[in-house]
Amino acid sequence: MKRSVRVRGWLWVVSIGLVLCVVVGVCVFFITLNRATPNTVALEISNPSVVVSSSSPTIEPAETVVDSPPQLPHLDLPPGSVEEACGLLEFPPYREAVDAGTSTQFKNRALESAECQTALENHVKAIHPYFWADADDYQNQAATFVLIDEPLTFERIFADPAGDLLRVEGALSRPECLLKGDETNWDLKEICHAGSFFNYALINHFCFGGGVKKRQWKTSYSGEDHSAFKHNRSLWKHSLEDDWVAKKCEKLDPMLALAPEHKPELHALVMSLRSTNWPHDSQEQLIKLAARLGDDAAGMTWTASQWRRIGGNLPSGGYQFGRFAELFASEEWQSLITAGTIWRGFDTGHANRQFSIENFLHALKLLARDGGPSTEQHEEIQFDWQAVVQYVCVPIYIHPNDIEAMGIEPVKLQSCKEIVEEVHQLGTNSPAVLAAINKFEKIAIELGVYE
Repeated sequence: MKRSVRVRGWLWVVSIGLVLCVVVGVCVFFITLNRATPNTVALEISNPSVVVSSSSPTIEPAETVVDSPPQLPHLDLPPGSVEEACGLLEFPPYREAVDAGTSTQFKNRALESAECQTALENHVKAIHPYFWADADDYQNQAATFVLIDEPLTFERIFADPAGDLLRVEGALSRPECLLKGDETNWDLKEICHAGSFFNYALINHFCFGGGVKKRQWKTSYSGEDHSAFKHNRSLWKHSLEDDWVAKKCEKLDPMLALAPEHKPELHALVMSLRSTNWPHDSQEQLIKLAARLGDDAAGMTWTASQWRRIGGNLPSGGYQFGRFAELFASEEWQSLITAGTIWRGFDTGHANRQFSIENFLHALKLLARDGGPSTEQHEEIQFDWQAVVQYVCVPIYIHPNDIEAMGIEPVKLQSCKEIVEEVHQLGTNSPAVLAAINKFEKIAIELGVYE
């Protein structure tokens, strides 16, 4: 019996020992597992050869930084600009979109934004229509050199087309407004509504004469604007501008057109008042009448040869009749024209059109007249110095194919800094000319186009 009791005691001891061993073993296992897990993870992160799932929050940012392409330069777009508001940076290459037939879709998508529509409206309405229609024509750039009270803009010509027609018809019913031949009378500017003649002429050109389709897109570009990235942006912007003008025209009554089939009596009267020189079309006749009656903007339009007019050039010819006629015929004005980079940077083969420092001195004499009396009306001439400085200082890029087609050759282009230094070396005894060159230099530096 005692022996039996001793056996049961040993069994209890053994059982308790086994239980304790199991408990200790389990605890050791979990402790070891908890210590090994972070070490394993740390080893995997520190080992670059280990492949980690793309969902890992630790690895993914590093992959994005290394593999992502460089961002497009959004920062150079001023807020509210067409490029920024319409998202032109995200547009595909323009030519590819045209070829694929998707360009209209991209433009319409952009114009769904009110910000884009506002930016486009503010942009186009402030543009000079002549400079917009053919920015490569240096004469159209020259039309912006002189400041006038009522400059030509798209906002001006689209402000009241129907009212302009009524004012033209009313003016032509007054005997004093019926100028004959080359007669001018600038004092009739208000009474005869000279500005309406010019506005109405351009409404006929752009809206009823196919002027939007005849627009010459830029083939030369300033500075770095010819880069593929900026050039693509320019093409989209040009296309949006065309659409804006075209839609403005679509809203007009076709009966506003000065055409023999619409307004035979008015058309005949306008053409009967033409000067002894051409034009032979009603649009140019209206512009000459506007200049002869005293509209300054009409008096800053140039004469184009017949073949260029047929090719779509803007109606013009008012420069012969406005208060700046004497200015435009002067040697100083021609010297200012030849000081532009389009003349200095390329050999045109015409000796009398090549730039020289003597020509630039003549141009300075003209600029020295800023704020001084004009021609016959003795009104002040005020120059847009920024437009002049940009024209003279900013290099022009022309595509090699166009250079060959035009028969011109690139030459070494002097910077405005080099020209100004040469003028100072020659010296001048005229305080007015010295003040002009100093002002020219100051503005060129401010605009960042001096060197």
